[in-house]
Amino acid sequence: MIGKTHFLGDNPINNVKEDLFNFKHYAEKVQKLIQLNSDNPDPITIGIYGKWGEGKTSLLNLIENKIEHFEKNKDAKEYLKYHFNPWRYSNEDEMLFEFFDGLAKMFYVEKKTILQKIGNQITRYSKYLKAIKISTTIGIPRSLGTSVSFDANKIFEALGEDLAGEQITLESLKNKVNDSINDAKFKVIVFIDDIDRLDKNEIYTILKLIKLNASFNNFIFIVSLDIDYVSKAIKNRFGEENNDGKMFLEKIINIPIHVPRIEQVDLKFFFESKLFQIKNALNVENKERFNEAFKEINGEFSGYYFESPREIIRTLNSFFISAFAIGDEVNLRDLFWIEYIKIKNEKCYNTIKNYSNNTVFVGKIIDFNDSIERGETPNGMRKHLMGNFNNVARVIDFLFPTQQTAYSQQQIGPDILEKELRINFKDHFEKYFSFHIMRKFSANKIIEIEKLIAEKSEDGLITTIENLFLEQTQQNKVFDKIEFLIKNITVKKGRNFFYEFMLKNISIIPESGIDMFGLDYKLKLIELIGSKLSSDSENDNKEISLRLSRFLDLNKLCHYSRKFKDSVIKPELIKLISDKAENEFTTEEPFYLILQNSNKMIMHYWKETNHEAFDKYIKDTLISEERIGKLIRNFPGVWNNAYIGALEYDNYSYLKELINVDFIYDKLSEFNPVLVEKINDKNDAQFDDYNENSEEDNLKQFIFWYKFEKLKSENKQ
Repeated sequence: MIGKTHFLGDNPINNVKEDLFNFKHYAEKVQKLIQLNSDNPDPITIGIYGKWGEGKTSLLNLIENKIEHFEKNKDAKEYLKYHFNPWRYSNEDEMLFEFFDGLAKMFYVEKKTILQKIGNQITRYSKYLKAIKISTTIGIPRSLGTSVSFDANKIFEALGEDLAGEQITLESLKNKVNDSINDAKFKVIVFIDDIDRLDKNEIYTILKLIKLNASFNNFIFIVSLDIDYVSKAIKNRFGEENNDGKMFLEKIINIPIHVPRIEQVDLKFFFESKLFQIKNALNVENKERFNEAFKEINGEFSGYYFESPREIIRTLNSFFISAFAIGDEVNLRDLFWIEYIKIKNEKCYNTIKNYSNNTVFVGKIIDFNDSIERGETPNGMRKHLMGNFNNVARVIDFLFPTQQTAYSQQQIGPDILEKELRINFKDHFEKYFSFHIMRKFSANKIIEIEKLIAEKSEDGLITTIENLFLEQTQQNKVFDKIEFLIKNITVKKGRNFFYEFMLKNISIIPESGIDMFGLDYKLKLIELIGSKLSSDSENDNKEISLRLSRFLDLNKLCHYSRKFKDSVIKPELIKLISDKAENEFTTEEPFYLILQNSNKMIMHYWKETNHEAFDKYIKDTLISEERIGKLIRNFPGVWNNAYIGALEYDNYSYLKELINVDFIYDKLSEFNPVLVEKINDKNDAQFDDYNENSEEDNLKQFIFWYKFEKLKSENKQ
């Protein structure tokens, strides 16, 4: 990065090569008129008017550039240029006297004797002012005279003996300077910039200086200023209204000229050139996303958004700092526009910045319509933003679009927002304001995983994913990103390899994150892979789907298979489940002893495929009341994956479809005849709809339903 421009300078244009706004055409005309006026001895004060950042100094520099080089007629005078910067001086006296001191020195450096003589006379003029001080009435329009108070001895002491005996007045000294400049056939152009950066008293002082010295013949003052700001600064000295200040300026400024309007095509060219500099200075890993973002930024540019070139520079510099800090972790287009809001309306920016700290988001997409009553739109925070920050409302609208927006932006789905790191996706929002990813999932990790997938590096993937899951507080975010990859990876990008890797190495995924349906991270990923394969109509997924199924144990295979509901491979998956059950399950430790969501599915498909083997397995394993209770325990409903409910009639009916209930009842009568005899009505079975039902409760409920059906059958007969 050595040799690159990292920050954009806010320097004014100094020559025509730097003129991206085409000011030169107007500047050349103004320059030509000044040159044509070189034989006119009358003093002139030219004011260059423009708002902050519009280019006043740039226009001033272009007018000044080579203004002294032109073809002259016999009466024309040479031009001497003098730049005076009022910012350098801390008080009124310094500003006034250093002005003359600098002007005198300009003449001293010239080799022509007559110019050095002028320098001496200006020095004396300055000393005279120092000796007598300047009356506070000098330059005030109500009293435009030059009344002064002085001590003659101090004046002579200051001026020296060469003027002793002469009548010394401010006017006589001024006439000497005028005569000498006229004889020398020279005109002086005084350039004064940055007046509107001074405080009120300093502005008034520099205007007094111009008023005092604009009476010199053969002097041209060219002054740049914001007329509204300066008028407001001096108005109280001449009245109460801004117009009173403007009237005073009209007495000083003979020729007002305004900074030309910057055309849209020129402003866009300026923006593009500066954006290109920023782009070259940044270094991000994802070059494709990087280039696309800058195309978006450039394409969305409009002069509507910016009031001046300086505002563009400030926005781009702010954007560069933020992009340098976190460019790989956010959407650069969104980052640019939120930085634009920061520069354009800091209060709005801070309101958005603090939003996550005091508001409960609804869903994963942020649109600020967060009112409890969401019928009317905009509502909540969005209504506040759009109503109070009108100058950035359009940008808010396309950064945080709703279904219906003022500027026809469409709301994008959460998967795309997550992939593109958009600011209006909840998981990315805070990064745009915190500028770090501590305790967050880095977007670079996704890039790293994608690279390892492309390289088919199983070892690299195992290490990377295991390390990501080490921080327990971040496991949900890591899971979300892996889930995102599973959803969005294409066959060309290595989908089949990645799916196979995940199922072969499912052990690297923690058995945590259990949801209300009892699914942990492992099972959710397995079901997601199955769902993506079964719903993909663009590719032939039969071979890969069957191959993946062979990496799974029975429980996981059931969760995988349930996503292939209407698939042509469903019969093969069912047979695989049945074969695994028949070959792997033992009678010593029946599978149904451990409650799992897949147990009923295993029973169903085993029964469907080989009912004789299934029936035999059940009969061989029901060797105690405890095992019967464990088997029945698989059929009641489970609430919030924690509380097992009562064995309701529909639960009993499904159990009856799979297992011989007569056999179960007979075994229960054998193991616990007292319990069987005791259950005769529903109250005896202790159905509890509000609390967890125990294993014994479920046994009682089974007995009740069995007797209930028997009684109903006998009554029919």
